[in-house]
Amino acid sequence: MRNFYLVFKQSFRERVTSKSYLTTTFALILISIFAISLPSILENFADPKEEMVVVSNAADITVSELEKQLTDWEWKEGAQQQIESLKKEAQEGKIAGLYLIDDNASNYSVTYFSKSNDVALNSSLSQYLQAKNTQRIADSNGMSEADQQSLFVPVAMEKGQFTSENEVSVFVIYLMLMFILMAVMMYGTTIATGVASEKASRVMEVMVTKVNPLAMIFGKIFGIALASLMQFAAFFGSVALYLKSGLVEPAQSLGNFDLNLSALTVEHCVYFFIFFLLGYLLYASLYAVFGSMVSRPEELNGTTMPISILLMVSAFSGILFVMDDPASTLSKFMATFPFTSPFNMIILIMKDAASFGEIALSIGLLVITTFAFGYFAAKVYPKGILHFGENLKLRQLIMRKS
Repeated sequence: MRNFYLVFKQSFRERVTSKSYLTTTFALILISIFAISLPSILENFADPKEEMVVVSNAADITVSELEKQLTDWEWKEGAQQQIESLKKEAQEGKIAGLYLIDDNASNYSVTYFSKSNDVALNSSLSQYLQAKNTQRIADSNGMSEADQQSLFVPVAMEKGQFTSENEVSVFVIYLMLMFILMAVMMYGTTIATGVASEKASRVMEVMVTKVNPLAMIFGKIFGIALASLMQFAAFFGSVALYLKSGLVEPAQSLGNFDLNLSALTVEHCVYFFIFFLLGYLLYASLYAVFGSMVSRPEELNGTTMPISILLMVSAFSGILFVMDDPASTLSKFMATFPFTSPFNMIILIMKDAASFGEIALSIGLLVITTFAFGYFAAKVYPKGILHFGENLKLRQLIMRKS
């Protein structure tokens, strides 16, 4: 146990005091705060309202009323004798548009001069004038005020939700899967790089012969795991405090994607943490083994490519297959199989498609597989560390004698 603690402490300290670790942590926090604040920043730099000049020959259509009804544009009143000069200003772009409103026997008519041809404005102005004309006809025919109001009751339109209010939105699940994928790849690569770099250390050669390999491999993995959890705790904590400060309002959607963060429960977060941690430990063991197979850190990319492919297949298989049909046999299998369960069981949990027994079975198999591969990594790890020269293949590493 003492050896495990020493390796754990050394791995943790080396990670949290490294320049790259501190730089990445602050960069994640700053980028996230900037992304959250971006909508508010863009509002401050939004273009000013476009200036529209109106010449009205209808007594009941005034500039003050247009300002109240069509608030997205700035309205100014023009005189009849200014029409020609205003046309020239509209043509030169000095004003956004010139609108001439006349009162005909049956309705209003509008002639406009504009280079931009604002469709939204034309539609809004047309609807407003149509409503005014309807009200005018109703008044002339002696309709009661209640009947007039019923003419202008808008059609009820409400955006439907693809998921119920208590179901986590698909986009949030996407973010969770991408978070697990990027975190495991990033910190797994850190472990592989550290193992490959240690080959040049004489101290490591002594430690391999003196320290229990199981304590050594798990001390390194858990040390970097704690450092990664601290990094993400700092990240999420800073973002939460920033949102709590009230300086900005969190967005309810991102583009066409609903966030629906209110549907996340404590149970969801606990399961997410469990599968993230177990998935990290499983793949970290593999990264440690593959890291010991190379002679130099520069050769890691090609050697660890199978692990990266397995990770991406596991994550994107959930997006392509499990997300659409979480109750299928294939989805249940992928949520139980240890190498794919860290990603796919999360989908089933967020969609309330997994029973407690299925979750427990998935966690149990993942724990057993993680320790089995950790034990395997501990057995072959010293062989790879003490090997110099050409890169080893996995079969050679297994068959190699200590």
